[in-house]
Amino acid sequence: MATIAKIVLGILTGVFTALAFLYLKPAEGFPRPELARIVALHLPNAMAAIVAAFVAAIFGWKYLARGRNPLDDAKSKIAAVLAAIFCGLTTVTGMVFAQYQWGAPWNWDPKQTCIFLLLLIYAAYFVLRAGIEDPEKKGATAAAYIVFAGVMTPLLGYVIPKYLPSLHPTNTKFDAAYHTVIWGMSACLIGIFAWLQNIGIRYEQVKGMAQQLEEEMA
Repeated sequence: MATIAKIVLGILTGVFTALAFLYLKPAEGFPRPELARIVALHLPNAMAAIVAAFVAAIFGWKYLARGRNPLDDAKSKIAAVLAAIFCGLTTVTGMVFAQYQWGAPWNWDPKQTCIFLLLLIYAAYFVLRAGIEDPEKKGATAAAYIVFAGVMTPLLGYVIPKYLPSLHPTNTKFDAAYHTVIWGMSACLIGIFAWLQNIGIRYEQVKGMAQQLEEEMA
């Protein structure tokens, strides 16, 4: 990512974070409307997690369908790590929201339960990778699993909780300012994901070249 793009991304992320806490008005329909501003960080993290999960699944499928390229496995793994991180941030911001709106950080609300299951799915992915030594078998098994995780991320993160009884109010009203900040922050976090994904890929490429050089020297 070009230096100018990184600078712009950093500035915009700071601007939208400031807007979330200094510009947005209390949101109607919440027990404590003035503290509902955390959704301007909570929802964008969830969106970034879904994008990262899709990227991980795409490269996992590509690994299985197009020649078992180790770089595709690495790209899938990096995206899965970032998806898990964004899921974790979604959980943390959701717990902050729950603490101020419902009096406790964890209530086993359907949305909280679903994201807990999603975190378990990603934890199982990393355990699976760590438990298989053969690189090709590890890549194939992990790729098949991450495709499954990529499907489950939007299902558990959005679709299934939407149709279950929840503590989340259904009469909330977000004005145009909220939509602007939420979508702006979402774009920033997706940009950060792309930046970190690129860094991870370059690291894996250098690591692969170093391993190849060691093998040739041996």
